[in-house]
Amino acid sequence: MYILSDTEEILVIIVGLSLVIGLLIKSYRDYKSMTNEYNIKMRKKENDEKYVKNLIKEINAKNELLKKTAELIKKNKSNQ
Repeated sequence: MYILSDTEEILVIIVGLSLVIGLLIKSYRDYKSMTNEYNIKMRKKENDEKYVKNLIKEINAKNELLKKTAELIKKNKSNQ
């Protein structure tokens, strides 16, 4: 077994603590970036859903107009 002097033990402790602190900081930064990416994806998904709902409403409205137009054309043809 190795026998370390007091200064060597202090250096080992400092290096060990700096490694642990570095890992904690990196983990925290990764967590923040992943959370930010998730929030961006969720906002994009919500915006996409709103866009699709608006498109469906517009398509339904135009479909109703087309149906009414077709009915009017049939009535005009049958009246002539």
